[in-house]
Amino acid sequence: MKKSNLKKLSREAQKNISGGGLESKGCVATGCYKYYFSDGGDRCLAPSCFAPDFGTIVTGSDGRSQCCY
Repeated sequence: MKKSNLKKLSREAQKNISGGGLESKGCVATGCYKYYFSDGGDRCLAPSCFAPDFGTIVTGSDGRSQCCY
């Protein structure tokens, strides 16, 4: 691999690690997610796709909680 390619990959990796690459993916959370981060109340974030706003924790028909947007 060329040295210039290594620098390019390193720069891209730093951008993603610092959070600068999240908005470029165009990922918007919609629907409900089984796995999520909770604030201890009724707000949540789905880890697969972080949205700028929080979702709401709801209990499904199976009795399990989900994070819904």
